[in-house]
Amino acid sequence: MTLAFRPGRRDLSTVALLVSRAVLVVSAAMLVPAALGFATGEVDSAVALTFGACLGISTGALADLLLPPAGEIRWGEGMVASGLTWLVCPLFCAVPLYLSGHFGSFLQAYFDAMSALSCTGLSVLHDLDHLADSMNLWRHLMQFLGGQGIVLVVLTFFAGGGGAVGMYAGEAREDKILPNVRRTAQFIWRASLVYFLIGSTALTVALQAGGMRVTSAAFHAVNLFFAAFDTGGFSPRSSSIGYYHSAAVEAVLIVLMVAGAVSFAVHYRLWQGDGRELLRNIEMRVLAVTSTGVFAMLAFGLIGEGVYADGVAAFRRAIFQLVSAHTGAGFASVPSAVFSSGWGAMAPVALVVAMGIGGMSGSTAGGIKAIRLGLTAKMVELVARQPSLPPDAYLVTGYHHLQRQRFRPDAARAALVVLLLFIALYVAGTAAGLYHGHPLTESLFESTSAAAGVGLSTGIASPSMPSTLMVTYISQMYLGRLEFLSALALFGYVGAMVRGRV
Repeated sequence: MTLAFRPGRRDLSTVALLVSRAVLVVSAAMLVPAALGFATGEVDSAVALTFGACLGISTGALADLLLPPAGEIRWGEGMVASGLTWLVCPLFCAVPLYLSGHFGSFLQAYFDAMSALSCTGLSVLHDLDHLADSMNLWRHLMQFLGGQGIVLVVLTFFAGGGGAVGMYAGEAREDKILPNVRRTAQFIWRASLVYFLIGSTALTVALQAGGMRVTSAAFHAVNLFFAAFDTGGFSPRSSSIGYYHSAAVEAVLIVLMVAGAVSFAVHYRLWQGDGRELLRNIEMRVLAVTSTGVFAMLAFGLIGEGVYADGVAAFRRAIFQLVSAHTGAGFASVPSAVFSSGWGAMAPVALVVAMGIGGMSGSTAGGIKAIRLGLTAKMVELVARQPSLPPDAYLVTGYHHLQRQRFRPDAARAALVVLLLFIALYVAGTAAGLYHGHPLTESLFESTSAAAGVGLSTGIASPSMPSTLMVTYISQMYLGRLEFLSALALFGYVGAMVRGRV
């Protein structure tokens, strides 16, 4: 499929079939919280979730029935389908949210659905503390689905051939852990379920130790695991992690957030007993350096402003917010207003830097990613060393990323392009915030949080936010989650439909 030509009926039906299968799978997941709602007497919420599930399942099943079989799916079709899936699936996921009565418009419900699936964590929901448990579970389950990748389930059960590779790459996943994409998808799900059992159990114990009843502890633990491991940032309560007042809960969440920011390829190596990968991997080294630098900025800012008289309290809050920002989890153990009015100037900027960088490639974290910083640094190093060498000398260097790899200037240039696109996205969202009358620091903080898929907020993202700013943040969440590639492929596809040759 070349985008120089107008896509034919076969191209369009293939893309539509792939998208409809993603809608079918995501909609079927609504039945899980719906069952909880019926079991606990939350009838209105359960009916809303069931209606949304029936709408999505029937749409997907009808498309599967009427559209011709896809046959061999080409790489480009997979890319376009991935880009379109991330726009269409939130439409269906937003239906039960809107019917819950906690959103003033369908656009607000779509905002939260996109935020959930992109694992961002920003929310414009009204009165979270009184939201039905089943609807709360749906919000967090969306983050689990989005963190693993919406199309990952489609790849596991449906897609094959080049289309599988295209859809996989379209979700900003680069590492092929096992010989084919389907087996890679199966490992990701298997590993995630194992971590779910371990993480939710540890959280349940920590919450019970804090005085919560076992049933409530289990419910909160499941939701918190989805948001922590998938670096999503939603919380069952409006005060986020500050609601629990528990150092034990924060400690477990830190471990889960770090695990979520580590690529599944590295997880696979750890499962194989190769612990040395953590020490040799270029991304782990980059994250160690950036985390140290950001923590120094945080500590200097908080100490310089005299924010906390107790050093232990300052360290606890700084380390939790640092990990939350750098992994893209978006949890907060302090009120959101603190970031704009109580932490001075340097500490919030440090969090912006951490959010903008993000975690590892192939993980659930967002942002620029450590591999791109590492490759850019390698390129700068070569440029700096070149003048001191003989004219005909050619520098050869390498790095370790799952295996020893030779540094390629073309890969570094590609990394630099995406890095610059992210910076442009951060700047564009900041400009939108300034246009709507918000201060520079707050606008930059909120924009970076949206585009990097973090979810920490200074309070700009709220039910009273203007629709234009809401659309801006939705666009940032979408582009940031897909890291531009499949979104650009979709835009090119639409352009070919309009102007391409037959």
